[in-house]
Amino acid sequence: MLTAILLISIFIDYKYHTRLYNSRRERILIPIIFLILGSIWDTFAIWRGHWTFSGSGLIGIKIGLMPLEEYLFMLIIPYAILTHYKALKKEI
Repeated sequence: MLTAILLISIFIDYKYHTRLYNSRRERILIPIIFLILGSIWDTFAIWRGHWTFSGSGLIGIKIGLMPLEEYLFMLIIPYAILTHYKALKKEI
């Protein structure tokens, strides 16, 4: 699912030239900030027992308390949301 969302977002980004970032530095720094803040939030929530990640739908690779999919989610979903928002804003 994350792969499909990423591919669709990349397509929309190129088709509508959304220009999410003004520089290469922003292109690297902003996703890292999302990743750090999301990792802290999720790790705390898992540690407190608010939610868990279990099931057959996971790859099985864990980094700390979270599966790899959660880190990918934190990188792909904000990119997809911003890309779709900018593309829709251009079309209106």
